[in-house]
Amino acid sequence: MVDVHSIEKVYTISEYLAREDASEARHEFHNGTLIEMAGGILPHNMIKLRLAGMLDLLLERLKMPHVACNSDTKVRLEALNRFVYPDVTISDGQPVYYRAPEGNLRRDAIVNPLLIAEVLSEDTRAYDKSEKFENYCTIPGFREYVLIEPETVWVKRYFLQDPAKDLWHIQTITDRHAVLTFESLGLEISLDELYAVLDKLSKE
Repeated sequence: MVDVHSIEKVYTISEYLAREDASEARHEFHNGTLIEMAGGILPHNMIKLRLAGMLDLLLERLKMPHVACNSDTKVRLEALNRFVYPDVTISDGQPVYYRAPEGNLRRDAIVNPLLIAEVLSEDTRAYDKSEKFENYCTIPGFREYVLIEPETVWVKRYFLQDPAKDLWHIQTITDRHAVLTFESLGLEISLDELYAVLDKLSKE
């Protein structure tokens, strides 16, 4: 989740990575500009953690090579010269780490996301539904994008059915008792189980 306030100085990739290593706050890197990440409300964070945990458990049980990454993992968008922090990322097979300009592998940044999920917020909803998806589409091998509302049952899934024709299948789900299918992984999760994590919260 990204705040709208940016730090004006233009940074090189090396400067950004060094600054990020030393900073308590996280920043996305947009072609030299740093954008500070805003904190999420409790429902946002709970849905994000539950989704990552459910997918991680399925991948482990089925002994699949993909790795579930949380929002501490950067994703490199080479074509746009960006680093971003998706809420949940699933690597395309084993993670492929970003190699920094100095030649060292950055184990906190990957270049091969297969699936990315974003939990929506007031600050990022419009961005997540439009420009961010278009940005992710510049990544080779990226096949699936999932948007999730944290306080009401609403999920929108984009799956690249035909890469040659850039043909995306789009599905919107609002039924809590439905199953969410991740076609790029051949996995399913129960939306009831996903949203159940919020049942303990006060409705006030």
